[in-house]
Amino acid sequence: MYHYENMPLLPTQVIGSYGTPGWLYVVREAMKRGEIGSVDIREAFDDATNLAIMEQEEAGVDVISDGEMRRFNFLVGFYDSIKGLEKIPWERQLGYPGPDMIDAFRAVGELSTPDGLGLPEELRYARKRTSKPLVTPLGGPVTFAFRINPGQVYSDKKAIAWALAPLINEELKKAVAAGATHIQLDEPSAIDDFVPMPDFVEMFNRCVEGLDATIGLHICFGNFMGRPAVAHRTYEYIAPIFPDLNVDIIHLEFANRGMWQTDLFAKYARPDQYLAAGVIDVKARAVETPSIVVERIHDVLKYNDPAKVWVSSDCGFSMTARWVAREKLRAMVEGTKQVRAELGG
Repeated sequence: MYHYENMPLLPTQVIGSYGTPGWLYVVREAMKRGEIGSVDIREAFDDATNLAIMEQEEAGVDVISDGEMRRFNFLVGFYDSIKGLEKIPWERQLGYPGPDMIDAFRAVGELSTPDGLGLPEELRYARKRTSKPLVTPLGGPVTFAFRINPGQVYSDKKAIAWALAPLINEELKKAVAAGATHIQLDEPSAIDDFVPMPDFVEMFNRCVEGLDATIGLHICFGNFMGRPAVAHRTYEYIAPIFPDLNVDIIHLEFANRGMWQTDLFAKYARPDQYLAAGVIDVKARAVETPSIVVERIHDVLKYNDPAKVWVSSDCGFSMTARWVAREKLRAMVEGTKQVRAELGG
C-alpha cells in the first residue's frame, strides 16, 4: 500500500547502495585477515553509514537509504546468513575479473535463515540518524537463487527461489515491525529465464505478503564492475506482468539504455502504480549535468503522468566511486527541481 503523503512532485529516491568510502575497503580487508576487533568493525560501519546518510541529505534526495554500508555488495554478504550453502571455489583465479569470478554457492541442505538477515538492525540504526523517509531494500528470491547451484538438494534454481520466498517474507515482516515503511525488492536477475514470468509474479507477491508498507520493485540489467550483466536489455516481456504484481513503485533502468522503453510503464501498469525512472547512469564515470537530467526526465514525461513518476538512478552506487555518486545525486536533485519548476510543482 502506497503510504506517502505530502511528497513533492517527482520525488527523488536512491535505489539503496551508496558509494563506498575508500577507507572502508581497508577495514574489510583487515577483517578478512583478522586484524581488527569487533568494536573497530562496528565503529567503522557506523561511521560509513553516518557518512552515506549525510551526503544523501546534503544532495537533497527525498527518500534515502543507509547506503547499505554494512553489506558486502548489495547481495553477497547475505549468503553468510543463509544456512544450507557451501561456497564454490572459482575455477579461474587469474586474469581480468569476469562473470566467472563472482561468488557462487551450492545447496548442501535445506535453506534457512535462523538468525535473520539483519534488516531490523540496519533500519533501527539509520532511523536514529535521519528524519527523512528511508527505503529498506533487499534482494529478491530470483536474484538470490541466481548464485546458488541446486546441488543434490533442489531440483533447479526455480525451486531454490521458491524456498527463499518465505524466508524473505519473514525478514521483511521483521523489518516492518522494526519501523520500516518503504520496502523494496531488488531483482536484476528477473531478466534471466530460469523463472518464468508467471512464477516470478507469484514469488514476488509471496515475499511481500502481509506487509503494511509502501512496496517497491527494482528491475535492472545488472552491474558487473561498471558493465551491464546481460546483452539483451529489454523490458518488453516483463512489462505485461506489472498489473499482477502487488507493488506500488516500479524502478526501471533507462539512462544506460538511451532512455529506451519509457513508454512501456504507461502502457501496462495499473493506475495506482508509480514509475521510478532511472535517469542517472551508475555504470558511467561521467557525471551528468542537471540539464542532462532535465532532458531525461522530459523523455519520461512524454509518456507518463508526472503525478505518477519518481526520479532515481538506474541502480545502486555500490560499484561507483563515492565522489562520483555524490555528484551524480546532486545533479539528479537539481535537474528534478528544474522540471518541478517548469510544471509548477
